[in-house]
Amino acid sequence: MKTVILSLATLLSATVMFAQSNTSNVTQTGEDNVADVIQVGDTNSSTTVQEGMANTATANQGSTLFASRNGVVEQTQIGNKNTATAQHEEDLNQIYQMQIGDGNSATATQNLALFGGGNLADQLQEGNGNTATISQEGILNTAFQAQVGDENSATALQEGIFNFSDSSQEGAFNTSSIAQIGDFNEAQQIQVGDANLATAEQWGTNNVLIQDQQGGGNTATSLQGSSFFDSRGGEVQQVQIGNENDAFANHEEDNNTILQGQLGDANRASAVQNLGSFGGDNFAIQIQLGNGNTAIASQNGSNNISDQFQNGDENFADVTQSGTDNIAVQTQSGMGNNAEAVQGGFFFTSRGGLIEQTQTGEGNDAFARHEEDNNTIIQEQTGIGNAAVATQNLLTFGGENVADQFQFGNGNITESVQDGESNLVLQFQFGDENIAVSDQLGTTNTSDIFQFGNGNFAQDIQTGVNNSTFVTQLGDLNTSTIIQAGTNNSAVVNQNGF
Repeated sequence: MKTVILSLATLLSATVMFAQSNTSNVTQTGEDNVADVIQVGDTNSSTTVQEGMANTATANQGSTLFASRNGVVEQTQIGNKNTATAQHEEDLNQIYQMQIGDGNSATATQNLALFGGGNLADQLQEGNGNTATISQEGILNTAFQAQVGDENSATALQEGIFNFSDSSQEGAFNTSSIAQIGDFNEAQQIQVGDANLATAEQWGTNNVLIQDQQGGGNTATSLQGSSFFDSRGGEVQQVQIGNENDAFANHEEDNNTILQGQLGDANRASAVQNLGSFGGDNFAIQIQLGNGNTAIASQNGSNNISDQFQNGDENFADVTQSGTDNIAVQTQSGMGNNAEAVQGGFFFTSRGGLIEQTQTGEGNDAFARHEEDNNTIIQEQTGIGNAAVATQNLLTFGGENVADQFQFGNGNITESVQDGESNLVLQFQFGDENIAVSDQLGTTNTSDIFQFGNGNFAQDIQTGVNNSTFVTQLGDLNTSTIIQAGTNNSAVVNQNGF
């Protein structure tokens, strides 16, 4: 028994002409070709052209239980041992299949399980050993699949209304698959090269997908929605130019966007949105230029932005956002740099937070994490082997804290811990192997550390309200330690070790 998808099926059936004239044209040139045409219904048209040897074409329009009305099947086979199968029921369905080469297989089915019609399936195969399959259930779905080359595989599944998919393969041993369950979804898959894999699922409405692979051995996976929670208005774009790159995108809920671009070899990008919470309108972009880079983004909540850019080799960037209106920007140039940004946690979210991490050089590490409201962390490092760590409101409620950490040189370390509200940390280090540490608990405290030279050490510990420290150290091997507890304390340290 078929399932009624919507009353639009009734409107389609009302437009069918009440004629009893089916048409079938079969042209065969060659040897051992087989054409099988079955038409049950009204005003169906079938055209089969076979040139070569041992080709097989099957066209079934309608069945003993459900007729086909105004259906069209056109199948052309030029070559040897190609197989084409077309089967549809219901109204105004169209199937076009062309095979040029040897050993290709094309299959298309329409409305065998659901009422509906007006679907279009178009498949072109030019080469050898290619496999293409289209299955359409519903109303006014469109699927195009084109294969040029050898041993490629393409699959499209559509169930719903006004879905559109377009798959293009040029090369050998490429595999693409798209499943659209819902309405008004759009998907485009482009593969140029060899042994690329593109997989996509769209569950919901008004989702858009683009997967573009150029090279060899690339893998792109996009999951928009699931069988449990839909995606609505989501967008995913995955572009891979190079070899053995991997891109993964997965989101649910409303109006989420994931953009992933990879130029080089063996890069990895992963982005997930609203898999653990309701929400939407999140935005994640991941751009990687080079080899062996990794970018990871996880967003739960609403209106979060994650921007990751990496240029070089073997860099690692990770963003986790839980809450609303958070922004995380990670920019890395060089080799072997690591950046991690965490906004919000499992129990307490972040709202309106900003983290910016910029690293240029080799082997630099940056870690930033905050919860609560409107916290800001800025980290910038240039050189080799620098480390910056900043946390905000992991122990107390509050917000509006600011931590700025700048390091230029090699082997420098900055640490900032802020709990409370409206605290400020400024840490500037120029040179090698300097250390700056700021620890604040309270409200409106200020820790300002400036070090220029090598091997300097400065530590500020503040507990209370409106305390301030200003430390300036020039030269080498200077040391400063300040501890403040209370209200309105002020300390100024100037040391010149030249």
